[in-house]
Amino acid sequence: MQSGATEAELKELLELMSDASHEPESRQLIRDAIAEGYVSGQPMPDERLLQIQEAIIKIAGAEAEPEAGSRRYLFSVRSAGWLKWAAAIVLLLGVGSYFWLFKQNTGSAVQHIASAKDILPGTNKAVLTLADGSSIILDSTTNGIIAQQGTAAIEKQSNGAIVYNLNGVPDGKVMSNTLRTPRGGQYKLTLPDGTKVWMNAASSITYPAIFTGDKRVVSVTGELYFEVSKNAAQPFIVEVNEGASIEVLGTSFNINAYDNESSNKTTLIEGKVSVRKGDQSDILQPGQQARVGDAITIASKVDIDQILAWKNGHFNFEDMALSEIMRQLERWYDIEVRYEGTMPAIKFHGKMSRGVALSDVITFLSDNDLKLKLEDRILIVQ
Repeated sequence: MQSGATEAELKELLELMSDASHEPESRQLIRDAIAEGYVSGQPMPDERLLQIQEAIIKIAGAEAEPEAGSRRYLFSVRSAGWLKWAAAIVLLLGVGSYFWLFKQNTGSAVQHIASAKDILPGTNKAVLTLADGSSIILDSTTNGIIAQQGTAAIEKQSNGAIVYNLNGVPDGKVMSNTLRTPRGGQYKLTLPDGTKVWMNAASSITYPAIFTGDKRVVSVTGELYFEVSKNAAQPFIVEVNEGASIEVLGTSFNINAYDNESSNKTTLIEGKVSVRKGDQSDILQPGQQARVGDAITIASKVDIDQILAWKNGHFNFEDMALSEIMRQLERWYDIEVRYEGTMPAIKFHGKMSRGVALSDVITFLSDNDLKLKLEDRILIVQ
């Protein structure tokens, strides 16, 4: 019998893990492990999986041991319910395309294959890591107050966004939080100062739960759109990889700082920002883009609609190179792209919703004389 863990089952699992009445440390270990695998999308090391097994055993009252010299894990579980949850955990942690679970008393194997007829688009999902290192998977958390950081209450709203609400006078203690979206995820955040942040897939932002001092400093990776709350007495500074930083007083802008892009790009929508790297700095005007590599270069004519397409829920492939399109698809659909032979020198035109299944995107691209083949979660360009 073949089966997989549905989204509803995974949410039920996470609710089960939040019950602290029995083996709270084991449940927290599993929650943290799910958060790690959820963001990275990478297989867990064997040592970590053994810890997770032991946590499952403690909670379920079962016995288990790994098969010698293999990444297959044998569970002898006393209830069918815990067999399902063990399966859900290991599938979510990305151990591989399959694993084996053995039913008690029968020894018969049930193979679970992680596959899908179609690959759906990304959704609102992210992991919040608090100052004490604990993690909260936001898309499986109920609405309302989800944590307290000093005098800041963290609230998950009905639209899926999280907001920091200050209750009382800050004590000056710095409590650093990090919000991460996995591949196939996006999220919206309102910082303690009221600044609004939209996060694209495979992105992160680290910030204090309460801004103190004479500056508001955050650090980012990936792609984010900011609408900064004005406060002339406390400038807002975004630290980006490769030693670049953006300083603003109150403005809206987009940052694209993925590791696999040719440069970091900051595009100003409204207001004024200063982009700095080393001894070089430049002030952007609305509609300009700073590209930061070894040095800063300024582009005065950029397509704002294309740059903000991800935030507005669509793809804009107008005059876009194939390689850039494929990097977007990898992040949004959580897939891998491989090229057979030389990459076709094709540029594309047109727009489409980011809410469509991958098969629809493949159909669109194939109509442009491009040969594509999907094998599991690998998109092959022929």
